[in-house]
Amino acid sequence: MINASLSNAFIYHMSMYLLPKTITATLDKQRRKFFWQGGGTKKKYHLVAWKTLCASKAKGGLGIKDIAKMNISLLCKWWWKLETENGLWQDLVEKKYLRGSPISVVVHRPDDSPIWTDLLKIKELYLRGRVIQTADGKKTLLWKDAWIQNKPLCVLHPVLFDWCLDKNITVHDVLEKNGRLDFDRWLPPSFFEEWMGIVNEAFSFNFIQQADKIRWK
Repeated sequence: MINASLSNAFIYHMSMYLLPKTITATLDKQRRKFFWQGGGTKKKYHLVAWKTLCASKAKGGLGIKDIAKMNISLLCKWWWKLETENGLWQDLVEKKYLRGSPISVVVHRPDDSPIWTDLLKIKELYLRGRVIQTADGKKTLLWKDAWIQNKPLCVLHPVLFDWCLDKNITVHDVLEKNGRLDFDRWLPPSFFEEWMGIVNEAFSFNFIQQADKIRWK
């Protein structure tokens, strides 16, 4: 009853807006009360922590849906559809908000709509779960996407990333520039050698004439 009715009664709002913690707490309070008291008015003891009840049955819980996680999952689905599907609303979002930029570099602007603002709040959570399969490199960020190894280059080469003036450049643009990127200082011999190693890896990568694909880990 809790999952079929109480948890799904506000699913439309959860799929459009990021619910404030106060609202989530209020909804959880109602569900806890229903679970322990049913339709009665007599208060009863809550014998098990609510977090435990929300755990999956395989982990000893009852599988009651976690509203906060469900809310984030529903919003993440919009990012997934935006990157993997084509349609009218994707075209509108592309024109108004993305403007040719990968979603990982899009930031909040004062004139953003409330819905888009909420989507931006959970964008980093979505990016943790998705990976990019590099083909032509036009959607792959050189520094921030894990395309050569299992970790992004900004993690593997933090000093070079910090010195680079274009932190959001795509792999395709690096190839177009023949690896000539601007740094805010001359690279010492050891760091220049490190950068040449990255350039060599980029040019030896097996690119194909297809669009980069988004996958879920």
